[in-house]
Amino acid sequence: MTPPPLAEWPGAEIAEGVAFQGDGSVTLEASPDTGLPVLSFWRPVLHDEDSRYPVAGRMDCRIAAAESPFDAVSFDPAARHAAVADARKDEGFIDTERLASGDDGMKQLDVVGRRNSPRSYYVLSYIMARDGDRLIDIRRNCTFIFGSAASKPDVLPLVNRYTKLSFAFADRDS
Repeated sequence: MTPPPLAEWPGAEIAEGVAFQGDGSVTLEASPDTGLPVLSFWRPVLHDEDSRYPVAGRMDCRIAAAESPFDAVSFDPAARHAAVADARKDEGFIDTERLASGDDGMKQLDVVGRRNSPRSYYVLSYIMARDGDRLIDIRRNCTFIFGSAASKPDVLPLVNRYTKLSFAFADRDS
């Protein structure tokens, strides 16, 4: 099935100059802890694109952003994940793959893994963008619940296929 055109995807601004869109149901709420906007997103995932076998599942995501003054030490998604990795492991999250990318203006770390109880797969993304003297720190946490037909689904392409972050920063000197 071909997704609808991106312009038709629902979405919302999660920080000044940063918008999230998803090909599915998007709802906006405020975090009870910080008051910052948190987007919830879900969509059915009915099949594995590389297989003729049905998978029947669901993709649930939560996306939030925080702003702070830019600091080179804080502009490190791997350090952010390392700070919570042990606690996540104690909760049953098993990281199986880490994919890092980025440059001086934006960095991203995608942590892919699974959880045995309840059985699920996840992609936890740390996305950091520099807008002049401002650091935008975004977390995208997507969980996949599949039927027993899915032995080891490749979930990262699904996150990138059905969600989109757009950045519209004003040109600044720093």
